[in-house]
Amino acid sequence: MKSITIIISLIFSITVINAQQHFSVPQITTEQKQEILYNHVIAYAAAGIGFAKTKGATPEEFGEYIGAQFKPFWNPADGFPSFANGMLFILGGMHPDNELKIVEQSDKMIRFKLKNVDFLFQNGTAFGTTYDEFLACSNGIISTLAEHMDVGFNYITEDGWYEVKLEKR
Repeated sequence: MKSITIIISLIFSITVINAQQHFSVPQITTEQKQEILYNHVIAYAAAGIGFAKTKGATPEEFGEYIGAQFKPFWNPADGFPSFANGMLFILGGMHPDNELKIVEQSDKMIRFKLKNVDFLFQNGTAFGTTYDEFLACSNGIISTLAEHMDVGFNYITEDGWYEVKLEKR
């Protein structure tokens, strides 16, 4: 009887040990990493806007707060070209499948447009945030930084494009 109990216990123990799920490190491609990073950044922004709204702040006010936090990384002495190139770099990297086009440029002005800025919002709200609220937050961020850099900023959206105009003051 003891032998049967020991054998059953051993079989049960071996079965339980072998039945445990084994985990492995995923193999993630560069493209997948970019998509994951994009999704996290946009999701955190959308969730942050939602949280700000629960505290009585508008999406634009939340963006202004973020912009104020980023001002130390922008040196006004670097001038308009530095800000314009920085915005092209940052906004151009907003989505892995982003399409970025320069529409018009001079020494004192640049107009460029991007596609896929609305990617997360194509089916409506995301994390309780609308695309318009996301744009208002972005406006707060970029306006705050542009003012700090003595640059005029405005944007329009049309036919899925987000068009930005930066102008040296």
